[in-house]
Amino acid sequence: MKKLALKEIKKVLGVESNPADEVIIEYVTNDINKMDKFTLVFHLNKAEEMNLKKFENLESCYVVTDQPLLKGTMGVNRVIYVRNVKAAYDSFTNYYRNLFNLPVIAVTGTCGKTTTKEMITQVLRNKYKVVATESSKNALRFMNDYLMQIDDDTDYAVFETAITHPGNLIYECEFFKPTIGIITTIGIDHLNWCKTLDNYIRTKGELLTGLGKDSTLIINRDNKHIKKLDFSRFEGKILTFGIKKKADYQAKDIMYSENGMKFKLIYQNRVYPVYVPGFGEHNVYNALAALAAISVMKVDLKEAISFLEKFHHIRSHTELKPGINGSLIIDDTWSSNPTSTEAALKVLRELGKGKRKIAALGQISYLGKQAEKYYEKIAKMLIRNQVDILITKDRAAASIGNYAIKHGMNPEQVIRADNDQEFKAKLTERLNKGTICLFKCSMLDKSSQDVLKSILE
Repeated sequence: MKKLALKEIKKVLGVESNPADEVIIEYVTNDINKMDKFTLVFHLNKAEEMNLKKFENLESCYVVTDQPLLKGTMGVNRVIYVRNVKAAYDSFTNYYRNLFNLPVIAVTGTCGKTTTKEMITQVLRNKYKVVATESSKNALRFMNDYLMQIDDDTDYAVFETAITHPGNLIYECEFFKPTIGIITTIGIDHLNWCKTLDNYIRTKGELLTGLGKDSTLIINRDNKHIKKLDFSRFEGKILTFGIKKKADYQAKDIMYSENGMKFKLIYQNRVYPVYVPGFGEHNVYNALAALAAISVMKVDLKEAISFLEKFHHIRSHTELKPGINGSLIIDDTWSSNPTSTEAALKVLRELGKGKRKIAALGQISYLGKQAEKYYEKIAKMLIRNQVDILITKDRAAASIGNYAIKHGMNPEQVIRADNDQEFKAKLTERLNKGTICLFKCSMLDKSSQDVLKSILE
């Protein structure tokens, strides 16, 4: 964080200063549990009670509150009273973000946002100081800590902007003020809160409102749901990436290679050979989005491509691992939704040529009341990608199996497990050197994660 005098912060909050306010604040937080010396805390979560004894013993720790009783309890010297602590916090974060004139990238999408964010970040960090979302920790509660990492030495910031509810993305854009936005893809997710697919698409489209008129929006030209967004009011520049349709950044001659994908990038009538670690066409899309953003920031494209060759994926993203009995396991257990399932099944089909292909499915998350509709769609994906054996765990995944049989899969090859022990046993007896197994569940499904560990070599 850029260190600030307390009197400067009080001025932003519209609070009178006193001679003691020359103290330098080294960190600002909205989490009362993170109070420390030389720290300013906005007490937003009033359900969290302050540790008064700890507070009294901390040097130069200040609390911003709109609770008069708290002020009376703790004395006046280190308690800053405001009429509305949420409004005060918003004023401060707006002020702090505006201290810095730097490119800020916001990456959203149903799938690919973590990988795209990581590709951009890892490439840039070869030469620049970058603040970025850690792993896929993209919840609103992490935003303050990411913003506070920006200081005068920061060259770029890259943030994964996710949604659970409508309005999330607008808020994130107001907070981070991105200059470049990326929509990797829009598929199916978070229907438990967005309720309908159309509302989910509109929620992802909030990025168009959140970006300023001098910004650049980078979108997937091939995605049918992105096409449904209304771009007529967007005042910035739009760039496209894609494979199937003509785009500003287009991939041709895609092929599977050792541990990754090779393709030719066509940009401004020039051809660039690209290798990106990680299997699947979806990783080509991620690489295109990343290279487009890097190019917008005037970073040399050839150099960026050379750095991309050394990219390290976050674990469990269609990660190929040796399994028991000489089998191969595709670990795709980072997230679980219909869109990521389809991408993983395509990898299974390509890597499984000449092998028996098994799909082991656990929990598919966040489908709300439309779960059955998308279970049937997943079943059709299994058949389309020539899966030989389906093994499901729990009642929800079993429903996918029922639909697979309905649409023509051999009932003898659809195997239901009712618990983890059965899941492991039915998998183990079918894994050998002639099989490749896609293991697909959510990272939140801890018991299935344990089963996965047990079938790895």
